[in-house]
This record gives sequence, C-alpha cells and structure tokens, in this order.
Amino acid sequence: MRLFVAPHWLFSIKTFAAGMLALSIGFWLDLPKPYWALATVYIASQPLSGATRSKAVFRAIGTLVGSAAAVALVPNLVNAPPLLVAAISLWSGLCLYLSLLDRTPRSYVFMLAGYTTAIVGFPAVGAPDTIFDLALARTEEILVGIACAALVSNLVFPRAVGPVVAERIEAWLRHAEASSRDALDLAGRPTDEAHWLRLAADATEIENMAAHLAFDMMAAPRAVSHIQRLVPRMLMLLPVLSAISDRLGELASLGGVSPDIGTLLQRASDWLNPEHAGDPAEGARLRRDIDARALAPLNTASWRDLMEMGLFVRLRELLELHADCRVLAAALAMDSGSLSAPLLFQIEARVERTRHDDHGAALISVFATVAAIVACCAFWIVSAWPEGATAATMTAITGGLFAAQDDPAPSVKNFTKWTAAAIVIAGLYVFLVLPNVHGVETLVLALAPTYLCFGLLMTSPTTAQIGVPLALFTSTSMALQQPFSADAEGFINSGLATVLGMGFTVAATALIRPAGALWRANRFMRANELALAEAAEVHSPNDEARVMGLMFDRLALLAPIAHAIDHQMPDALRQLRVGFNILEAHRARGRMSPSARRKLDALLMRLARHYRQGAAPPTEKILRAIHRVLRIVGAEGDAPALLALAGLRRALFPDAPPLVFPLRAEVVA
Repeated sequence: MRLFVAPHWLFSIKTFAAGMLALSIGFWLDLPKPYWALATVYIASQPLSGATRSKAVFRAIGTLVGSAAAVALVPNLVNAPPLLVAAISLWSGLCLYLSLLDRTPRSYVFMLAGYTTAIVGFPAVGAPDTIFDLALARTEEILVGIACAALVSNLVFPRAVGPVVAERIEAWLRHAEASSRDALDLAGRPTDEAHWLRLAADATEIENMAAHLAFDMMAAPRAVSHIQRLVPRMLMLLPVLSAISDRLGELASLGGVSPDIGTLLQRASDWLNPEHAGDPAEGARLRRDIDARALAPLNTASWRDLMEMGLFVRLRELLELHADCRVLAAALAMDSGSLSAPLLFQIEARVERTRHDDHGAALISVFATVAAIVACCAFWIVSAWPEGATAATMTAITGGLFAAQDDPAPSVKNFTKWTAAAIVIAGLYVFLVLPNVHGVETLVLALAPTYLCFGLLMTSPTTAQIGVPLALFTSTSMALQQPFSADAEGFINSGLATVLGMGFTVAATALIRPAGALWRANRFMRANELALAEAAEVHSPNDEARVMGLMFDRLALLAPIAHAIDHQMPDALRQLRVGFNILEAHRARGRMSPSARRKLDALLMRLARHYRQGAAPPTEKILRAIHRVLRIVGAEGDAPALLALAGLRRALFPDAPPLVFPLRAEVVA
C-alpha cells in the first residue's frame, strides 16, 4: 500500500482535525463521554465528501431513532430482565433485517437504529431513571462527531464523488471494449468469463459509489439519472457478449464465418478500439450494414443462417450498448445535464430496475445476531458481571456490522483481533502517556502520531478493516473525559468485556449461519430458475420487464461473491439468455398461427414445470418440444420468433449437435 500518496495523507489529516475538533467541543460542552464524538468522526469520515455527508445524515437519523427506542423500552421492562433482553434483541433484529433488505446508503439508518438501542439501553439497566439523560448525552456526543466530520470534509479541500465515478466509468469502458474485442476475435481464443465477471462486479461498485451523488453539492443535477440509465446497459453487455461468443463457437463448428461476416466483425472490433473512441459516424455505418445483412428471408434458412442472423442481432445490440455507454459517460464527465446523442438501446422497456430481496438469508443473519445477543445477556444475568452491558453492546454492534457478509465469522475474528490491539494501544496511552498530558494542546500532540496512522490505514479497502477498529476502540477504551482517571481494574474489565462480546458473535455466526459464497450463489441461481418459470408464464410487458430486472439484479449480486467460487459465473449469463429468448418468443406469439401458438404454449408450460421442479438439466422432451415449434415457425418465416427459439435451444442445449434445418420429420418426432 502507498501510504505516502497525497490524497491518503489529506484524508488522514482532515479526519484527525475533525476528531480533535469534536473532542474539544465535547470538553467545552462538558459532555459526559466526549470520546464518543472522537470515535464517531472516524466512523463517519469517508474519502469522498458526498459519502461522508450521506453517512452523517443517515447516522444522525439512526442514532435518534435508536435512542428513542431505548428510552421507550428500558424503563418499562427493566424489572423483567428476560423481557427487556428479548425486546432489545428483537428490535435490533428487526432493524438489521430492514438494513439487509435495503441495499442503498439508507440501510445505515436501520443498522444504526438497531445497535444504538443497545449502546444506550444496556448501560442504563442498572439505573433506569437515568435513561433519558443517557440517551440525550449519547445522541449529543454522536451528533457533535457527525457535524465535525461533515463540516471538515466539505469545507477543507473537499473531494467530490462525481469525478471519481467518472474516472471509474472510463476505466470500466476501456475494459469492456477490450472484452468485446476479445469476444469478436476469430482466432479461437477461449472466452475469459472471469473478465466478464470483473466487469459485472465493477459496474455494481460504480453504482454503489454513485449512490452518494445525491449528497454531493458539487454533483450535476442529472448525474444520478445518468447513472441509473448507464448501469443497466453496463450489465446488459454481459449476456450480449455471452450470446455472441456462443454464436461464433457454433459457427466455428459449422466451418467458420463467411469472409463478409469476418470483415464486419473486424470493423466492429476496430470501432471498439480506443483510438477510434467509438466514432458515431462509423458506428451508424456499421449498424446500417448489419441491418442490410439481416434482411435475408428465413422461410428457407438453414441452421447456419439462423446462427448468422442471431449473431447480427447481438452484434447490433453490442454496438448500441457501447455507443450509449459512451454518451452517458461523456455527460457524466462533463457534468452535463443533456446528452450529446439519443440513446439507441431502449433497455428501460425490457428490464425494470427491480431489487432481489433474499428474505431467507436475511432472516438467518438476523437469527444469528439475535441469538448472540441473547446468549451474551444470559451470561451477563447469570454471572452478574458489572461489565456485562459492555459485552452485550459489542455483540449487537459486531452482529450488525458484518451481517451482510456471506461468511462473517473470519471478518469478525479479524475485527476482534485488531480491537484487542486497540485496547493494548489505549492501555499504553492511559497508563503511560495521558498522566503526563495537562491540556488540550498537549493531548492533540500526543494523539497525532497514532491517529494519523489510523487515518492512513482507513484510506485503503484492504487495510480499512485494520484502521477502523484501531481508531474506534482506541478512542472508546481510553475513555477521554474530564476529570481523567486511570482505573486499571475497570480498564481491564472493560477490555475483556469488549472482546468477549465479539466472541459471542463469532460463535453464533459459526454455529448458525451456513458458511461460504457458494451457498449464497446457489440461492441466487435457484431464485433465477423460479424467475424463468415465471417468465414462461407472464402475460404483460410489465411482468416481462420485472422478471428480467430481478435476474439482472441477481447478476449484480453474484458478481462480487463469485471470486470465492473460483471466479465462475454459475450459469447466470446462460440463465439471462434463456430468459430473454423466452420473453422474445412471448412477444412473437401474437403473430403466430394457431397451430404454432399451441406448440409454443406447450413448450412454455413444459419449461415452467421444469424450472419449478429444480436444478436438473433440461430434458430431451424439452429439446423435442423446441424442435416442434421451430418446424412450424420456420415454415411461417417469422424472424423474431425463429431467432428467439434458436437462441433458446443454444442456451438450453449448448452441446446439442447442429440442426438440419428445415427440420426433417424424424428430428421433431
């Protein structure tokens, strides 16, 4: 990691300045625990100003809601400890459940509301009459930290979200163009699905980063709208590339592409070269030439003709998608509200932006966290340990922080390890350094070396998991307040309680939650199978767009976790191709003859039944049903229906031998 890069140092210095400002204000206001303000600064601060503001806003709302819940629960249930434990645990679980389902920055509100109730409520169990004062104090301390973090981030050399997003999009476009050129290459090199997987993961990261644009004062008003139109097109490139690669593979088995098609593919590859930067005039000529080749009659077409026609359709889509991405990226880079050219690929009519909610996985995560809190509280009640409230609070916090991960146990263990390191650092300060500090100025000088290092560690995703616990728990373990006192017994007990509380989260997670990304990926694939069954039964364009939107969202969710399963995209792209071809066949149904419609309906019913039953490979009966519809539609010459059915056959049966087309009777029997 390059710790001496200027932006890293700038972030660290700004965060330290905001932390010292918050701590000084806490001392000036005589807040009971001003160190919470310092810790909050390091939690809320982000390298980008818009991200800091969004996190500050949502943290403030979550803190207020969580504190209000603690005030409502503790006084009414303090005389019934089991009921109080159940109430706080269930409230934390409910908030965590809502947080896991809401995959926007707003989810931070729900997570904070859940564990803030534990932060405020558990320490007040011994003195319930002080709950309001305690809730008010914690809220004030946290709000001071939030305000200082946002103020410094946005006034001192603010770093806007927009340029960073535009830079990431430009890098993504270069990688996407390289992948597209590889897919169009006729040299026969193997398809790099891992590269496609990286493209999907990067598109998801860009969308997550762009979610903070709404909180960035320097962002263009239309920037969020441009991102909302750009990301679906980025993801749509992947099934299109998969289909092109499939058609070229099939044509290679049939003797290779014709010289004319080879020339067309080379022109498209040249157009995708960065030197041309997607020249609009050449792109328009390419699309016209593709359309001219795609007008051949299909009622006497061969299987090779169908593969070439399918290649033309997907190649045109590829060019349209790249052109659209370039137009939208240019608008974002120039902070322009208007587009330099109209968008060509109307994906909005085909894919609705719908989010997949994995209620089952969310409930399992919630159950593990609730069980950990209940177990820790039971130990606290039975042992009558004075620091039990601290342990229970840490259980709630760590359970919420890592619940969204596929296998949180390793992360919680790592977090616990660095928390223990933070407690050791805090001990050195408490017993060796702070007794020699006699003013705010010398306190700032004493804290500067350590906290500047913490800030540097927070600037990189690979070391943030070290920097965050160090900054947070060094602050809270030192317990900087006026008057300062060094209590060895209290310090050791508090440190042990902190680590023990996290240990309950590790144990509950290991015992209850199924480990590994493969389990989550398999859930997504099964959900996609049910979506394909629904696609075979849809009755309106709105239903079609919603089903495909769900499958696209699962693709975005699958991409970041697929690296844990050997960089494989387990049939996700093939499933998308199946879905698109099923829906294209649906749209062509109204133009078919009654006989063809009956055969298509029978095929769709068979597909729906197959996908509802489970993950078994498609049967020969489905293959024969496709052949029966192909025979009739081929005689009628309906190009969209014929191409959809041919694409469906390739997606479902990629290893089936090429068809003799027009079909003989024995083929469709």
